[in-house]
Amino acid sequence: MNTQTASIENGIILWSDWNIVAIATTGTSNAKTGDMVQIWLIDRNLHPVESIRSGKDSTLQCTGCPFASGSGCYVSPLPLMAIWRKFQRNEYPSVSLFSCEWETFWKGKSVRFGAYGNASLLPLPVVESIAKLAKRHTGYFHNWKELSAQEAQAYGRFFMASCEPWNVAQAQALGLRTFSVLPAGSAPPAGSIECLADSKNLTCTECGLCDGTERSERRTKALPSVWIQAHGFKTRKANSVLSN
Repeated sequence: MNTQTASIENGIILWSDWNIVAIATTGTSNAKTGDMVQIWLIDRNLHPVESIRSGKDSTLQCTGCPFASGSGCYVSPLPLMAIWRKFQRNEYPSVSLFSCEWETFWKGKSVRFGAYGNASLLPLPVVESIAKLAKRHTGYFHNWKELSAQEAQAYGRFFMASCEPWNVAQAQALGLRTFSVLPAGSAPPAGSIECLADSKNLTCTECGLCDGTERSERRTKALPSVWIQAHGFKTRKANSVLSN
């Protein structure tokens, strides 16, 4: 195995602009998701901890999320810090869309869009290519409220609209499937099922339910939306946000 192939297998830069870089990593230790390529959208210019402390994350990669800026996000800053440091050391190779390396990296894998940040920041052709090559994918976007209905529906083919109890109906009225976070003890949205990682102890790799509307469109019976109780290392803060 040559050096280039080895570095690609450990992770790649799949897209970037002046402010954001999308990095895909392999070899996750996340027991809930299982063995999935994780796609992280991070501030390319600012350390993740500073991005969170300053509130910049809420106006950049995490737009639309009430848990941003340390207000209940379940994502630990530790992996973000490690990925950012590797990026700063140029340890992730850039791989071009439709190249042989691109196909090799994604083909047959399970992929989690938006391990951190809105997956809808990725250009749609990038999303479409990955979803086509992957064996299975999951994805989420919290900024659906800030997109046009047409844009939200386009990304909603592949991603779940991340919601809170007060905007589930708004997202579903656009034809989006929703992934809603609920405070402890609250009633689940109609037509939604509890995340199977919690109710059935399945990994995301085994389940694959959070993949937007495209698969539903090919079925006679639409797939349900999904809900989960607030979780992670800042559950108390998340519950406070959801209860206000």
